[in-house]
This record gives sequence, C-alpha cells and structure tokens, in this order.
Amino acid sequence: MFIKSKQLYILIGDDRTGKTTLQKLLIKKLCGHAYDRLPTNLIFPITHADIKRKYQTASFGNRSYQEKIGEYGTVDNYFNNHFRPADISFISSHLVLEDVDAMIRNGRERFYNVNGVFFSNSITLNMPANASISALDWNERFEIENTWSDVENTISDQLNTIADSIVTLIINRTGVS
Repeated sequence: MFIKSKQLYILIGDDRTGKTTLQKLLIKKLCGHAYDRLPTNLIFPITHADIKRKYQTASFGNRSYQEKIGEYGTVDNYFNNHFRPADISFISSHLVLEDVDAMIRNGRERFYNVNGVFFSNSITLNMPANASISALDWNERFEIENTWSDVENTISDQLNTIADSIVTLIINRTGVS
C-alpha cells in the first residue's frame, strides 16, 4: 500500500490558447493514444512506464466547460454526470471566475488536489481575469509559457515541449506522496 494524491488540473484560458491540443498531446504521451479530433470526457489507463507504477488512470474533459454548457448545465451537474474521475484528471475552463471556483470546490469534494494551469498567451490578453482566477484557493498554480504565433509548426513545437514538461512534472511527483 502507498499514499496517493489525486490530481485535477484545470486548464485556464479562452479560445485558441492551446488547451485542447495540449490534452491531445498529453493523452499520447501518458496513455499512448493519438487523436485528430478528441472526443469529450474520456478515461484512459496510463501506459507511461515512469508514471503507471503510482497513477493508473487519466481522464480528459477536452472542450472547455463553457463550450458544452448546453449539455452540461451547471458545473455541479457536469461533475455529477459527465466528469470521469481518474488518478490524474484534466478539464478546461474559459475565464469565468464563478465556474472555475465551482470546479475547484467540486474537485476538492472528490478528494483531488486542484491545480490551476494558466497560459501566458491568455494572461497577456486578459491579465485582470486571469489574476482574479489565480487568486482562488488552488493547491498549486502553473504558468505555461506559450507565446502567440501564426506559424503552425511553432505552435505545435511549443505545445509539444509543454506536454513533455507536464509529463516530467507528473513523473517527478510519482515518488512523492
């Protein structure tokens, strides 16, 4: 037996910050599945050799909560009926303070450490909204450095490097309870 801390990462930013592409890359790196078009609310066994010894499953929400609000209704309803609990979970939100606050509460009610993942391109566009959300009661905050670019290869390379960094972060935590 060992002690395990479940992790919920909430990717914060409005459209076109890289949240969905990052999740696709993480699914490939953590779980060995590749997607062109990512379905919503999936759970996978973790196959990464350095992670699966402690964390067995990962879930991915894909689209931001606000993009599916017609289907989900409230944040509470999303967590009760659509969220797929796993050892490590990733969900997304636009810059809506009340929604993110409810996500943090719901994650904690399900015994997750809840971590905010902020994108530098979103912070640059809307510092006040990001700062207000950052001030919420997170377990940890992470800032992803992803500058704006119109060059597809630059964006792809940046997000791939970011995904590698997140995988390394998770690997480093497998030895910590």
